[in-house]
Amino acid sequence: MTVASRPPKPPTGRAAALVLAHAHLRLGLLALAQTELETLAELGRLDTAGLVDLAEVRWRTGDMTAAGEAAVAALRANDEDPVALLIASEAATANGRPSEARRLALRAMAFATGSIDVIFAGMSRSVAWPPDADEPPPTAPTLFDRPSETIIPDAGDPTARSAAAGSGAVTTGSTVVDPTGPVELGFWDDGEAGGPVAIDLPDPAKELEAGRAALVAGSLDEAALRFGLAVRLAPALAPTVLEVTAGARVPALIIVRGDAYRSTGHEQEAREAYAIAARGGLPERRKRSRGKASKPRRTSSRKSAAAAEPSASGTPDVTEADVITPPDAPSAEPAIDRDVAEGAKATASVEAATETAVDEASVDPLLGSSGTVGADIALDGEPDVEPAPDDRLAGNPDESTT
Repeated sequence: MTVASRPPKPPTGRAAALVLAHAHLRLGLLALAQTELETLAELGRLDTAGLVDLAEVRWRTGDMTAAGEAAVAALRANDEDPVALLIASEAATANGRPSEARRLALRAMAFATGSIDVIFAGMSRSVAWPPDADEPPPTAPTLFDRPSETIIPDAGDPTARSAAAGSGAVTTGSTVVDPTGPVELGFWDDGEAGGPVAIDLPDPAKELEAGRAALVAGSLDEAALRFGLAVRLAPALAPTVLEVTAGARVPALIIVRGDAYRSTGHEQEAREAYAIAARGGLPERRKRSRGKASKPRRTSSRKSAAAAEPSASGTPDVTEADVITPPDAPSAEPAIDRDVAEGAKATASVEAATETAVDEASVDPLLGSSGTVGADIALDGEPDVEPAPDDRLAGNPDESTT
């Protein structure tokens, strides 16, 4: 890579480091030249030619922004350097300033001593420059070429049709395919000489109705297929599909809802639907199980005996509050009757024990079994006064001795 517009020998009086970096640039050692020039730039030891070399090495290594900055700095000292003008033009094109790029390109071609193609030396150029004369013209691709076709001027002329049939050409409508063309099939050819075959697409409205029927029947996969076809064939049906599939929990229907959301422009909702489908769909709702019929509380025989009080007739008083028969549990009646019977039996035993205690208390061992009032009268004819419980507790000696 040589630049014809610059003298082959650097001017006298330059530093050895600048001369060495320029030589490395001309020899194509771009990495070494860039290292040397960047180091000299940091030290502030670059002259005008060194700035041009720095801009060129940055341009050839792909750093267009930094190359443009170095070229502009070099043009402040010498605005007639063709290399600096060329790099500044390329930087202006990259920054979106085509008018400035074309103006700089014209100046670079005016100050260049030779062809501008020598300066480019294989680098790609922008539209501000004329095309390279040595570049070969673009060629038409041949991979996907079809056989040559000849249009019959008058398709209704029977003589033309007979001539085409006699020549061995294949006639398709108003087009005659030359049999002398290449016999190899193209990359996308399917072996048919005719044009594209019309594809019979399903009706989106019918697919929507079929999806509804499948959803009612419980065929969720079939419903997802039909709704998906309806959304893809007619995006205008997306709101209807969203309304029909509201509350869907299976992944297939949730994916269809995501497609419908995307068709209506709701990208965030579509992404959320796809994420839910990737996790396996929404969890199923738990059905509420009916509670079992509450059984009546069975009271123990001891509690029923303690709660029951003997009545005058000797049978326990059983009120309506004691026996509660729930309307939905007829099987609890035998248990209640058994509790009542046990309570009555316990009450009878309590009454018998009470009567026995009373009979034993009524017999005085001193007077016999008379049980008359005379048992309460002392020998002196005065009634025997029993001391009160309070007097006994107080410890009165007179009454206790009596």
